[in-house]
Amino acid sequence: MRTLTASALWFLCGACGWHAGLGTPAGARSVSVEVVRREGKVLERGLEPLLTDALSEAVVDWVDLPLLAPAQADLVVRGELLEYRRRGGVRTPDNQLIESAVLIRARAELYDRRRGKTVGAPAQAQEWSGYTLDDTASEDAARDRALRHVAVALVLQLFEPSEAAPDPAPESLALDPR
Repeated sequence: MRTLTASALWFLCGACGWHAGLGTPAGARSVSVEVVRREGKVLERGLEPLLTDALSEAVVDWVDLPLLAPAQADLVVRGELLEYRRRGGVRTPDNQLIESAVLIRARAELYDRRRGKTVGAPAQAQEWSGYTLDDTASEDAARDRALRHVAVALVLQLFEPSEAAPDPAPESLALDPR
């Protein structure tokens, strides 16, 4: 009985036009992620491909469009790494650093190749991710965690359904200024 109910709900959701994924601009049939650029003040190298991969994964997970090459897609996500910073954190009574954190800040925009213009406002996100210094791989894991969080936040902002502007009040309902 449970299987039958679950199957019925699944078919009904599909029949009513319900879908998983974020909204997309009308008529868009594909999306792409360009290689992320690094802002000139960011000295840490090698983060661009990592953020590009994280953005691609976020697009695949959250957007209901196929991922294609940038030259073929209707929509293109263009990202820029703005900041990568390490911070000192928790210290022992002997002043030895035992915990630290990394900050990643990035910006992205959604470009519609069909119209030749940017869709909506650019998105910006940042994330601090902490780690302990007892393992040499901890900083890499914290960096990857922060990259994933930033990428998802950017994709959610870029593909957020825009709310329609409220209709102005008809003249017949407007208040009389007398």
